[in-house]
Amino acid sequence: MIDRPVRLPWIGPLYRENRVLIMGESHHCDMGDEYSIDLTTRAVQEAINGTLPSSFFDKVKDAVLGATSANTPAGQFWGQFAFANFCQGAVVRHAGEALQQASPDMFRAGELALPVILSLLKPRKFLLFSKRAWTKYTNDIPAVSRHGPGVTMMCPDGKKADTYFYASDALSFSVDCLAVHHPSSWTRQGKKSDYWSPVIQSFLDSDPAYP
Repeated sequence: MIDRPVRLPWIGPLYRENRVLIMGESHHCDMGDEYSIDLTTRAVQEAINGTLPSSFFDKVKDAVLGATSANTPAGQFWGQFAFANFCQGAVVRHAGEALQQASPDMFRAGELALPVILSLLKPRKFLLFSKRAWTKYTNDIPAVSRHGPGVTMMCPDGKKADTYFYASDALSFSVDCLAVHHPSSWTRQGKKSDYWSPVIQSFLDSDPAYP
């Protein structure tokens, strides 16, 4: 099983000023791109150019920025962040077949590779847009020496958002994490980006929870 990142992460030119990592769930690609090391960076660049056939990056941008998103160019937004996907490997699209979800092995590989990504990028805050990854595959992250609940964040309907902190003495990282449902599920849940925007902004503005 893969226990290291297999894609180059997107690192915006202003990332070091904010050190916020945004993480999606998995890549979906054509067969020729299944093993492309630059698949992530190309996906973000295509989202900036408006040529990516997916609304994921636009929805993330709207959720982070809220009302100011419409007036913020995609390049300006993604220039401030790093981006990677949780799952290692990629889900290959086959013509005429329904789109498949990432396999459990891809998620487990993501759990093993996550500390390497955190060690390399050293984010201060970590936005994970995958409750599936959060619920099932962040419970046994290697090399994490300290972890626990983060600062309580309240959603507009009074529910509590999932926050946590992870730290590794061996790999020299400490980060606060906010877990958000993947944008593909928002419509089904009756939620839009404006539901998550105040939660995300409060999280990004909060003081670090880790000791």
